Amino acid sequence: MTRTLNVAETIRTHLAEGSEFKEFLFFCLARQGGRTALEILARALISEGKGVFVGQNLTGARSLGTNHMVMRVGDTPDLPRGMAAERPTGIMFLHEALVWPDPSEVIAQIKRSDAILDTRSGGLLMISTSRLPKEVVYPVDFSGTVATVDAESVFAHRVDIRPAPSGITALGLFAAANPDLVSIEALRSSVLEHDRLSPRIRELNAECMSEAYEQTKVARRVKLKGRMTPAEFKASVMTRPTDAVLSSEQKSVSTEWREELPVLDPNLCTCEVCFSAMACPEAVIRWRDGVIDMDYTFCKGCGSCANECPPGAITMDIAEAVLARWEAEHPD
Repeated sequence: MTRTLNVAETIRTHLAEGSEFKEFLFFCLARQGGRTALEILARALISEGKGVFVGQNLTGARSLGTNHMVMRVGDTPDLPRGMAAERPTGIMFLHEALVWPDPSEVIAQIKRSDAILDTRSGGLLMISTSRLPKEVVYPVDFSGTVATVDAESVFAHRVDIRPAPSGITALGLFAAANPDLVSIEALRSSVLEHDRLSPRIRELNAECMSEAYEQTKVARRVKLKGRMTPAEFKASVMTRPTDAVLSSEQKSVSTEWREELPVLDPNLCTCEVCFSAMACPEAVIRWRDGVIDMDYTFCKGCGSCANECPPGAITMDIAEAVLARWEAEHPD
C-alpha cells in the first residue's frame, strides 16, 4: 500500500496556518559582534510587536567565529525553527570580503551559495561596503533592492580597532533597507538598554548605528551583472573543505562524536516543503527541484531531521557506512 502525505495538513502542523514571515540571512567575520547585533535587532522587533526566531550556525573553525545566522520575522511567534533558509527575503553581509572570500581562507567555507542563489531575483541585498549599490560586484546576476554603507569605517572613525566590531553599527543599514519592519528609534532603544554592554559602549554603538542609518544608500530595481553563471558559482564554493584549509577538528567539533548519520529514501520523499531542513541545527540539508542533498562534512548526526520528516523518508544509519557511500559518490 502506497503511503501518501497530506501536504496541507503537514504544513498546518509545522507552520501555523496562514503564517507569513520574512527570512533574512546574516554573515559576519570574527569580532564583528554579529551575534550581539542580532540579539539587539530581535529585541527591537519584539518591542514593535513582531515575532522573531534567531538561529546561529558556526561554520568552520569555531574559535575564529565565522558566523552564519538566520532570522525569521512575522506577526506571530509561530515561526519555523532551524538554520536552513527555505525562502529568504534578503541577505546581509557584514563585510564585503564575505561575498568574495579567498578560497585559501577559513571564511571560504561559509555556506553562502544557496543564499546568494535564492535571493538573486527580486530579493534584498545588504552589504557593508564603501561601494554604492550599483557598483557592487556580485558573483551571479541579481535583480532587486541593494543597500550599502561602510559600517566598518563609521565605527573605526570613532575607535580605531581592526577589524572594527561593526555588527551593531550595521543595524543602521538593516533599518534603512527595511523601514516597514523596524524603526531606527526602536533599535536605538534596544542598544541603549543592552545591559551586557557598558553605558559608554552602548552610547557609542547607538551613535555609530544612527550615522550608518543616515549614510545608507538604498537603490531599488537594480540589475547587477554577475561574474559567473549560477552553476559555476555553486561549483566554486561548494567543494568539500580539505585539511589544507581546515583540519577535521576545525570543520565541526560536534562531528567527532557522531555514531549515526541520516539517510534519505527518495521514494518516500513526498513533501513540497522540507521540514527536516528547517529543523537542521547545522544547515546541512538542502532541497532543490525535489532532490535532497546532505552535506555530511558538517552533519553532527543529531537525528533531528529523521524525527521531523513527516513521511519517514529519512532514517539513521551507521556513520562509517554512510560516509563510505557518500565519499564514493563525491570523489572530489
